[in-house]
Amino acid sequence: MSLVSEGPEPSRFANRESDRSDMAAVQEFLDEALITQVLNVVKSGKEATVYRCRAHKSLGVQYAIAKVYHSHAHRGFQRSATYEEGRVILNGQLRRAVAARTEFGRNVESSMWVDREFDLLSSLNYAGADVPTPFVCNERAILMEEVGDAAGPAIQLQHAELDVDEAQPLLDRLLWNIELMMKENVVHADLSPFNILYSGGRCTIIDLPQAVDPRQNSQAEKLLERDLTNVIRYFARYKVEEMDPRRMAHNLFELWRHGEL
Repeated sequence: MSLVSEGPEPSRFANRESDRSDMAAVQEFLDEALITQVLNVVKSGKEATVYRCRAHKSLGVQYAIAKVYHSHAHRGFQRSATYEEGRVILNGQLRRAVAARTEFGRNVESSMWVDREFDLLSSLNYAGADVPTPFVCNERAILMEEVGDAAGPAIQLQHAELDVDEAQPLLDRLLWNIELMMKENVVHADLSPFNILYSGGRCTIIDLPQAVDPRQNSQAEKLLERDLTNVIRYFARYKVEEMDPRRMAHNLFELWRHGEL
């Protein structure tokens, strides 16, 4: 089966060298009969490009999303030491290659970040968090459910126009998700209205490769406070209950530290 594109933006991924590399990763999903067609680009960023695909009936959904991490030659995103702290590569050869920034080491690092996001999506989805359901991954890409409803794909919360009476319940649900993630030893570490999707009165949290483990990362509480600040600041425009993100982060961290979540 070969890749066939259609939709409003096929030229965005048909004529660029970097995107031909992306298509090699997506082709694996086509070859495995997980998707039948690539429809259009949903989002293209420094770190990854997101493609909307027609799903094979075996997935039980009509559409799926392929998130393809760019090859290191095209990726501009720099891995911050803040996010890397506490992550251990047990294989000595791989660890040395990553540290030396060789081509092999950069490819290994990219694959590790894909694996990490897939594992986090899998564990958080199992725990009941509002994250997309992941299906499979390969070295470069993750195939997951498309978030949306009958009206179409979800949009970024930043661009949503909420009804005033739904703002507080949505905020409460997001705070519940942040607490659940802490219980699962996960701090998103880059949460904002740009990586929360909104559709049909529900929010879904996406983009987890930089998430940190509070058991291993000394910056976890500060990152948790930043996540809370970003979310609470967005909802403040809807006149929701006033909240102190610093105090909330400290209290939540203390509950987690003492095993009381």
